[in-house]
Amino acid sequence: MSASPSGSGRALLTGASSGIGRALAARLVRRGHEVWLASRRLPELEALAHELEAAGGKAHAFALDVSRPEEAEARVRELDEEVGGFDLVVANAGIGVGAKPVTRETLADIRAVTETNFLGAVASILPLLPGMLERGRGQIVGVSSLAAETPLPAAAGYGTSKAAFTFWLECAASDLGPRGIDVTIVHPGFVKTPLTDKNSFPMPFLVEVEHAADLIDRAIARRARFCRFPFPLASVSTAGKIMPRSLRDFIVNRQKPAL
Repeated sequence: MSASPSGSGRALLTGASSGIGRALAARLVRRGHEVWLASRRLPELEALAHELEAAGGKAHAFALDVSRPEEAEARVRELDEEVGGFDLVVANAGIGVGAKPVTRETLADIRAVTETNFLGAVASILPLLPGMLERGRGQIVGVSSLAAETPLPAAAGYGTSKAAFTFWLECAASDLGPRGIDVTIVHPGFVKTPLTDKNSFPMPFLVEVEHAADLIDRAIARRARFCRFPFPLASVSTAGKIMPRSLRDFIVNRQKPAL
């Protein structure tokens, strides 16, 4: 794989062992990034790193469990110092919780999804900021969700965790943009991955993982602020923000999954 002018430097990619992360890893390497692949599943990461290096890229496996935010923060800080500083971080690791109404959610459910999807994601970014600020350059990419944009039945825990992450990223963009660090916020709809394979409810406009990775990679290369897809579902989400709440609730509740 040859380096491309549109990408180079050291990149940390969380949630890299499967799904969007795995597909995105190949694209980052293809554009010249040296990539540290992070997730809990080290054997899968090592196999992927070997595959990418066999194709001419530079990739390393790095065990990281973002469901333990304090531990993740410490490990990422150590790695950043060890490698000489990351130019790009893609906070992609996260969990889904399926369709569950608030009447069946527990505090433990909310804590688990929040600690992973919000605190764990932020923990993989914060330790890298001092170095990026000192160098005056860098890029943060946060993989959130279209679920962060519209309240949905049976999605309170997951949607809240992603909405919190998106809000944090937007604040970070305001703080960091003037100091040379770009923030790219990714809002996918339903993507065909092992995570969504477990869902028993309808997933309109389901996107193949390779196409999703292409869209995200292009947004990273452009250093775009937002990447929202697929277009039909993103458009519905946008419409939901501006229509009267009573109408939005009527439409959304008609699509409520059987529980």
